[in-house]
Amino acid sequence: MLAYSCSDELQDEELKEFNLYTLSVSASEGGSVSPKASGTYKEGSTITISATPDEGYRFERWEGSDNDDLANGCWSRPGNCRASITMNSDRDVQVFFQIQTD
Repeated sequence: MLAYSCSDELQDEELKEFNLYTLSVSASEGGSVSPKASGTYKEGSTITISATPDEGYRFERWEGSDNDDLANGCWSRPGNCRASITMNSDRDVQVFFQIQTD
């Protein structure tokens, strides 16, 4: 026996529009960001990226991420600092590295 049902609720979900936002991620000289996260994301998506300094450099700060206020106290292991980005608008995120002087 086959049963079919029509529901406005299901139809509304299928037709529901969502916003797409663009994320641009870049790194200054002296390190890199992984994964390569630049692209387009649905509104509300959260992306986590890591900044890894090259030898002779150290992490300095994030700009444009949700964790800018944690720049001096990276919330991951030393030398590899993570940041979260919640896509609620177009975002331009940059990580900065500094030559290590110690």
